[in-house]
Amino acid sequence: MEAAQMSQTGLLPYFLTIILTAPCSVIYAATLDCSGGIISVGDSRVDLLMKCGDPDAKDSHDEEQIDRFANGSIHKIYVTIEEWTYNYGPTQFMRIVSLKNGKVAFIRAGNYGYSKETKPSQHECSEQIVSVGDSKSDVLAKCGEPTWKDTRQEEFNEKQGMGQVRDIFVTIEEWTYNLGSNRFVRILTFRNGKLFDIKSGNYGYEMKQEDKRKSP
Repeated sequence: MEAAQMSQTGLLPYFLTIILTAPCSVIYAATLDCSGGIISVGDSRVDLLMKCGDPDAKDSHDEEQIDRFANGSIHKIYVTIEEWTYNYGPTQFMRIVSLKNGKVAFIRAGNYGYSKETKPSQHECSEQIVSVGDSKSDVLAKCGEPTWKDTRQEEFNEKQGMGQVRDIFVTIEEWTYNLGSNRFVRILTFRNGKLFDIKSGNYGYEMKQEDKRKSP
């Protein structure tokens, strides 16, 4: 009996190791502990600013939200989504706080941060470096700032039941990485702040010093 109990006890650290090291694409947290206090879901933008300070990166877009009621009526509103990213350096995960209409909606861990003294270098930015579903903060940490950014709004028609169709407006961003004359240009497409497509363009070109100063 004692041997069985000891065997089960000895297995506990093993199972804990599996649980803690299991791959997880997104790690959510209930709170964020900053130097000025703890931030929780539901806190305001002002609370976040006072307790955690200005983020290292900030991004926002509008999303359409549909509320359906029992009587069949539909209420359509647009919600402003903000993502505030806090970079704690290359040895810690970045923290990304999402706000909906000025309130903290959820908090998650991103990729490892980067040194604030040296910006991330522009890598290949291929599927081996970034993945569909990554946030813009994740891509910035891995690939650095793109050479160009283009933003536009696109409208999609989505079919509903009973032959109904609704219009959905999506913010599209294209980030272009010019990696030099002997490498293909990388074009990353985001939909509402999430990486949607990765593709290669033609060969790039060598940028002049004045062009580099103009790039983001």
